[in-house]
Amino acid sequence: MTRMKSPVAITLTALTAIALVATLGCQEKESAVFGAVLPLTGASGIYGEPIKKGIELAFEQLQQLPDAPEMGLEIADSQSDPEVGAQALAELYQNGIRAGIGGVTTPEAHAMIKVADENYRVLLSPSASSEGLPALSRNFYRIWPSDTREGGKMGQYAAQNLNLESAVILAAETPYASGIQQVFVESFENSGGAIPEVITYPESSTVDDLPALIERALAHEPQGLFLADYADGVVSLIQAIRAAGFEGSLLTVSAFATPQALAAAGAEAEGVLVTHPQYSPDDENEDIQAFVEAYQAKYGEVPGIYAAHGYDVMKVLYEALINGGESGPNFWKGIVSIEEMQGVTGPIQFDDRGDVQKWPRVYFLKEGKLVDHEMWRQEQIEQIRKRREELERQQRDLQRRIRNSGSGGSR
Repeated sequence: MTRMKSPVAITLTALTAIALVATLGCQEKESAVFGAVLPLTGASGIYGEPIKKGIELAFEQLQQLPDAPEMGLEIADSQSDPEVGAQALAELYQNGIRAGIGGVTTPEAHAMIKVADENYRVLLSPSASSEGLPALSRNFYRIWPSDTREGGKMGQYAAQNLNLESAVILAAETPYASGIQQVFVESFENSGGAIPEVITYPESSTVDDLPALIERALAHEPQGLFLADYADGVVSLIQAIRAAGFEGSLLTVSAFATPQALAAAGAEAEGVLVTHPQYSPDDENEDIQAFVEAYQAKYGEVPGIYAAHGYDVMKVLYEALINGGESGPNFWKGIVSIEEMQGVTGPIQFDDRGDVQKWPRVYFLKEGKLVDHEMWRQEQIEQIRKRREELERQQRDLQRRIRNSGSGGSR
């Protein structure tokens, strides 16, 4: 015989279910907390501090969006020490962050990738550029193009656009400098240029060590010098090279492209060529101008390339969050779903290795500002063309007047 539930039992069961649904419905969604480990002090603070400012500005703006989910942001200082950074990232993951921002430099990225893998969490780098980093982990992504693209661009440009036939390399003995100078050499030589010598020096070298290195480089009578080092090293090299009287082309890397380094180099950096991702605070693009104005209003300074990447790296995490990154273990789904996201540093999309699909451009120092050299060259070519056309028009007018004058005198 089948037993029937009493009406009271049915009512109580229904009310319990309704109450449970109501309770679940009233529960707030789990806050999405992000973490960033940046070198705010130490040798790499020149990069970490502007990246931090860009991240914080973007986070504030994202929080103000009407449909923004509950979010949190924690920032730790790596002290420019890879091991300190790795430990700080481990603590942030243990505290439950959805995804991490880190690896401002290549050594820090190397150390942090191991931690990301141990915790099965995404690590998104704003600026680490060593070619081999993406191969180390499927949890690692970055929005800065690789050294292969940067060094390759400058090598090809130096030979084909600047028409340099020879260049000597001055490179610090660091993973970053070593990787990018090797790519430059290959690209420059493949484009028809010659490298008489690659001169490397210890990272601990002082200003007093540079004159001998530069004398050795200039003995080859090169048309150009390629400088591969972090910002302070490049500044010292530029000043020593100018003191030695070298008047050829000076080419260097994106690590130099910080407001502090440009200011420290001063007038001696005029004309120096730099490769970095496409970004200029003077760009008339509406999104870039809105970013520049907001950054200046908040911090009282013009944002450079590293601040712009800090801003974009936070925007990428938000885009990933709303596109499927509802938990730490599957946050990568939101990352890979990003297609042609428009950042202030250009369109952002990742390949299957976690590399961003960006190409750097060549800039040069003109009156203290980084100017797109490729666009400047095209403008110069266009001005020459217009001037030639004007001279040809004036010549035709003059010849016509001469003919008319001769015709009038024979009547």
